Amino acid sequence: MSEEVGVLMPISGKIEYSDLIAAMLPLLRFQATHLTLLHVIETPVSTPLGSEGMDDIFKETENKISPIRDWLNNQGYIATIKIVTARKVPDAIAEEASSTDYSLVFMMKRRKSGGLFNRLSKSVTEAVIRNVDCPVITILV
Repeated sequence: MSEEVGVLMPISGKIEYSDLIAAMLPLLRFQATHLTLLHVIETPVSTPLGSEGMDDIFKETENKISPIRDWLNNQGYIATIKIVTARKVPDAIAEEASSTDYSLVFMMKRRKSGGLFNRLSKSVTEAVIRNVDCPVITILV
């Protein structure tokens, strides 16, 4: 891999620091330096995708993710935050991964609960894996 490894890291904003630290360990192997923390705000069909009227939601989301970005920067990474709106989260992640030259997508996957709907539905991670060209690393948190 090249000297500068660009990594796309989708983040839901509900990640605990302990989960993040455990998840980051595999990245050390890839000598990742540049991380983009991507948060997707899923909007219903009746809502326009533009950010008009969503400034408060964007600011609130950035305030939640900023401590993670700051922690990563203190660990020697170059981390940035990108917040987008989309109809479906997997589509937005795949679009971002394709639009920029990322070396890999690093996803933290939560354990599914035992409900019938969760057993039948596909995860965001599975949908992303099927729609991106770069490698996807998933860590169960």
